[in-house]
Amino acid sequence: MMNSKRILVILEILLVIFVGLIVLRLVLSNKAIKDNEDYLSGFSSKANNKTLTAPEVFTSDPYQGSDKADTVIVTYEDFTCAYCSQMSASLKELVDKYPKKVKVVWKDFVGSLNQTALRSALAARCAQAQGKFWEFHDALFANQNSLSDSFYKKTASDLGLEQNRFNACFENQEALPLIQNSFNEGLALGVDATPYLFVNNQRFSGLVSFEGLEKLID
Repeated sequence: MMNSKRILVILEILLVIFVGLIVLRLVLSNKAIKDNEDYLSGFSSKANNKTLTAPEVFTSDPYQGSDKADTVIVTYEDFTCAYCSQMSASLKELVDKYPKKVKVVWKDFVGSLNQTALRSALAARCAQAQGKFWEFHDALFANQNSLSDSFYKKTASDLGLEQNRFNACFENQEALPLIQNSFNEGLALGVDATPYLFVNNQRFSGLVSFEGLEKLID
């Protein structure tokens, strides 16, 4: 009888601990979201006081193609945008066909209102830290209906990333400043939707076909 009571007490304690962990995780998650919102909203207000005429390309910006290309395409996108998925496919085809003539530069354009897009961007940038941005980028666009924290971690594992390093980067939001910089720059340039492209500083809002892109470099 005593053993049964002890087991029952132990089970009750374990249940309390389990519920406590769930509550703690929710609190931490909500705090991360709140921090994102506060940080990005403050960032946006600063950006409203600044204007740019052309995007800047930084060493931290992921790119495909040739670093010496005559045609530089800077694209502002987010991983939840269906048109961005199509745009990225066209840009990849362009780089594959003209690897020495084109350089495609990725810029994140996500605010705090779309948490899925923001967390996807964080995950991709953590993959970038291990040299797998474009592989992660492709996986996100190929699975837009499955985007979640568990999916990002599984994708990191599938791509052979060092899991503990990826998880720490993602959970600590280490790449948030990079995403904020891109978002800030986009706002200063007047970017108001995704995808948004600058082709040698000529701007295009919305989806541009592969044929249209090809004409621009020819």
